[in-house]
Amino acid sequence: AELASDPPNYTRIMGEDAPPLLVALLRAGTEEGKASAADAIGMLANDPSTLTLIVEAGALPLLVALLRIGTGDGKTNAADAISWLANDESACALIVEAGALSLLVALLR
Repeated sequence: AELASDPPNYTRIMGEDAPPLLVALLRAGTEEGKASAADAIGMLANDPSTLTLIVEAGALPLLVALLRIGTGDGKTNAADAISWLANDESACALIVEAGALSLLVALLR
């Protein structure tokens, strides 16, 4: 995940079609792998040009699932990634539909 914060690495990571690979890790990885995938998605979602790619890859429902049943790190990383994805207007409706709001509020308690 830290690699994605460096601009040259970010370009290489996106060139490797990262969103679908990270979504696959969210779907079938270990708990640690899921938390790391959510962290990387959050870093990649800092760039508005990748938001749509990440949402289209199917990350949002899996991030919400991680919010629901993930480890502490998984939930924190999923919340961060969702907060970045919320910068995309079309993703906001999907975030609400997926039930993320009540889960995000629960994390604040």
